[in-house]
Amino acid sequence: MLVLVVGCVPCTGVLAAIAIPAFINYVRRSNTAEATSNLRTLFAGAASYYEQERMGPDGTTQTHCTVGPAVTPNVPTDQKQVLGPLDAAFSELGFAPFEPVFFQYEIVAGPARCGHGPNEALYSFRAHGDLDGDGVTSLLELSVGTNEMGEVFRTPGFYVGQELE
Repeated sequence: MLVLVVGCVPCTGVLAAIAIPAFINYVRRSNTAEATSNLRTLFAGAASYYEQERMGPDGTTQTHCTVGPAVTPNVPTDQKQVLGPLDAAFSELGFAPFEPVFFQYEIVAGPARCGHGPNEALYSFRAHGDLDGDGVTSLLELSVGTNEMGEVFRTPGFYVGQELE
């Protein structure tokens, strides 16, 4: 019986040494789902905003409008944070997470304007994270533009830099 216990303890230690880092990476990777979901939400809001008609300063109807650049006020960290007041650009796109977030979100864009045409780059939506709390940030990015028919489209995938940071 003693041999069984003596043999089992080192095996358990080896298994834990393998399993714990794998589990931590799994949890970090699952936390990136927040970023991809919120970037998709920003895209959906941007596509809707682009097609809405709005009254211009001269009284004419304008379409194909974009919002300007903005960044959420939080700093990326390994702890979830409640977002404070957001820049108007986020509100215009309907982006207002109710739950605390790990990531800082950014809209990279030119100045807000209307009248965009075909084959234009409109936005880069970015999520900056620091899931391991070491001060080095990850980046998930979704690029948005217009196609040759002037319709809003997004890149098929996300650019991911240092996903588990």
